[in-house]
Amino acid sequence: MISEAVNLYRAMGADEFEAVMLTKQFALHKNKAEVKYFGLAFDETLQFANKAFNVDLVAVVEVSISKAVLDRIGDFTHVDPYLFKCGTVEIQPENLDEFNNAIISITHKI
Repeated sequence: MISEAVNLYRAMGADEFEAVMLTKQFALHKNKAEVKYFGLAFDETLQFANKAFNVDLVAVVEVSISKAVLDRIGDFTHVDPYLFKCGTVEIQPENLDEFNNAIISITHKI
């Protein structure tokens, strides 16, 4: 049975972008327990990346992932509702492996 998929969008810097496109997975920075944030709408994520204070963000990727897994491990607490009107989702470090295993595809959008 094929799971329903949902698309998420992440703006990232050059180093993270290169690693993600090479491995098709997201990783934690060395010795850091960081949350991975994703926008639910491409245009809002692009707008976030283009803000003057985000000069280190050079790419936006689209992640297609199992909706069932995302519903179970994602935190949909709305971050920055002024910019991200459609919402955001965050993946906690302890859920990153399960998130990576549920990825269907990763596409470079811009």
